[in-house]
Amino acid sequence: MRGMNRSFARLTFQFAFFTTFFALLVTSSTAWSVADDEQAGTPIVTTDLLRLRTVSDITVDADGQRAVVAVRSISAENDQDDDPAKWAYRSHLYLLELDEENAAPRRLTHGRRNDRSPRLSPDGKQLLFVRTDENPDESSGQLWLMPLDGGEARQLTRQKHGVSDPQWSRDGTRILFTAPLDMEDLEGAPGWPHERPNRDLHETDLAEEQRPRPDGTRAEIRAWLKKNAEDFNPNVITRLSFQDEQRLRREMRFTHIFTLDLEDDAATPERITDGFYDHTDARFLPDGQRVVCIAKRTDEVHPDRVRESDLWMIDLREDHRMRRILTRPGWRLRSPRPSHDGSVIAFLAQRQDEPAFRQNILGMAPINGPEDDEPVWLTEEETFRASIRSIEWKPRRTDLLFTAPVRGGFPLYSISPGLLRPVALIQEHDDLPVGVQHFAVGGNRTVYARTTPAAPVQVRVRDDEGDRLLFDLNEWVHERELSMPQPGELEWQDGTKVQYWFMEPTQRVEGERYPVVLQIHGGPSAMWGPGELSMWHEFQLLASWGYGVVYSNPRGSGGYGYRFQRANFQDWGEGPAGDVLAALDEVLDEHPWADPDRLVITGGSYAGYLTAWIVAHDHRFRAAVAQRGVYHLPTFYGEGNAWRLLGWAMGGSPFDPEIREIMERESPFNFADQIQTPLLIKHGDEDLRTGVSQSEMLYRALKELEQPVEFVRYPGAGHDMSRGGDPKQRMDRLNRIIEFFERHIDNPRVAPVLPES
Repeated sequence: MRGMNRSFARLTFQFAFFTTFFALLVTSSTAWSVADDEQAGTPIVTTDLLRLRTVSDITVDADGQRAVVAVRSISAENDQDDDPAKWAYRSHLYLLELDEENAAPRRLTHGRRNDRSPRLSPDGKQLLFVRTDENPDESSGQLWLMPLDGGEARQLTRQKHGVSDPQWSRDGTRILFTAPLDMEDLEGAPGWPHERPNRDLHETDLAEEQRPRPDGTRAEIRAWLKKNAEDFNPNVITRLSFQDEQRLRREMRFTHIFTLDLEDDAATPERITDGFYDHTDARFLPDGQRVVCIAKRTDEVHPDRVRESDLWMIDLREDHRMRRILTRPGWRLRSPRPSHDGSVIAFLAQRQDEPAFRQNILGMAPINGPEDDEPVWLTEEETFRASIRSIEWKPRRTDLLFTAPVRGGFPLYSISPGLLRPVALIQEHDDLPVGVQHFAVGGNRTVYARTTPAAPVQVRVRDDEGDRLLFDLNEWVHERELSMPQPGELEWQDGTKVQYWFMEPTQRVEGERYPVVLQIHGGPSAMWGPGELSMWHEFQLLASWGYGVVYSNPRGSGGYGYRFQRANFQDWGEGPAGDVLAALDEVLDEHPWADPDRLVITGGSYAGYLTAWIVAHDHRFRAAVAQRGVYHLPTFYGEGNAWRLLGWAMGGSPFDPEIREIMERESPFNFADQIQTPLLIKHGDEDLRTGVSQSEMLYRALKELEQPVEFVRYPGAGHDMSRGGDPKQRMDRLNRIIEFFERHIDNPRVAPVLPES
């Protein structure tokens, strides 16, 4: 600390202020110095994270007159005796009248609850939604029904483990939803192998009449052990997939489909599926008497080993008889969407030979065709190089709408059997790719949530009259000084092209040089770009601190097709590292403001891996932050819930000597003795996707080697803490990254703060 200059001492004080008290507004009369002495713009600051609102879902009525959006925000909820820094995520519903020009959104729900998954009735008069009331566990959400023209919402379900995915029948008289059930709540016994050594799932000597005793007969001791296991003391693990995101999967549950008759006030939900299998993605056919869904009803293997799925139909008129519509051995089907006349089902499909690389493609199958017929494929991996996400039919049309990650954006496309290729309807704004995060259709209108660098979340409507704004969720952003991304693309000698973007520091002064942060995305099949929402605040915050930001989509990224996504097969380190460093080099070569002597680097998950790999092989960086990464691949195969990804990416398991050699070659941990760059390692204590032991190993190795390293662990945090974790921890994470960089570079920029209000 003795070597700190005065400006950094001021920075440290402000950082301590943020992380200790986290006031919503930080007041200061300090303004940045700019060349023409004009007043600097208002910067993006850390606590702006608390102001960002996002959309989680959209619904539109059948005629396209009304829409409802679910808006997620961070709410300050301080009781009288609470710590001042207490925030919670809340989701509330807003009504948009589409026929009224400039109509303000009407808030429908309030309070300390989360309302999500809105579904407007076909006539637009009632709203179905899932509500979690004063309960942080969203899996316990129940179904509610609200009249939109007056009256109180009423609760429709009381399912033990909550409900999800509500849907209306076309005539508005019935609804369906899915809900998980415990094994003991299902009839009979599963036919698939239990996978417990020399024990059946239902032992005859564990009948109800056996008295649990620690000293007794074999049957009584087994009954006592069974009771202890039911109390989760201890956790008895026999499953292959025994880890969730932050806790053990201690019991098996199966998702089933329910219907509810709204014309009968005394009606209760009726389960229409059975068995020890999951049934998901349920949709009514237009007649309201049949339901399509996704399931894999097999007794050949344990459900944890099932990777494929089929398309099924349930006939409500024939005692819930199930008939398989389509099966594709070696494929996973999902997202069935019946056509307007019910004759055809559109769906997404992915081959399972290489799940880490294969794209979701769009297919169609007749409702009454043979189950093993070849579908009509509307897209293919080689002709449409992107993995399709959401799909919906346009009302009373043969067109389908869908979104997909493509070259830094998430465009909205239209396609029909008569078209050779999808047509992009919404793709760019101000010459930059946009992100269509959610969309819904009704009548001739499409309502969608759009992300751009200048406006992180807007709800807009597209119809025959054009495209117009309905709801700007973050109007305050327009008063801030932003940095707009600028595109670039490099090409290797073999023809491989890598797309990248860079952002200049805000308030950049001509002739001065600025530090640059190389940001890397995870996945490794994620995709970044101007249309991607999750990094908007972090990138703008770094620009406000005076950093240039460089980010790219190296080989292995999504958004560029199967071949590009597979280009990192058995090559997690050298190839992708070369891509991101080449993008950085182009920016340094072409832009004099970018200072090659003040470079820093960071990334999370797979990008934590790549950060560690790079600083072990390239020593130009002044500081690095590796977040929730994996560093020793053979160990990761045995301790994270994403272990399957490693097998797909490396071509096998570490028990194969050749594959083990590849994994060791690709492990940054094995190059820890080459890391000289000061490194901050960050991980969540409850991260079961990559596992905190990965960070422990790298930290201990560097500490033993007496290299400059610091390890930060966030209690109670999982893998997605940076995107949806505790708001205070998210702000702490941002400030610790910046503070660590500031220790190791000479950055004259004064810490960005808000002006006095």
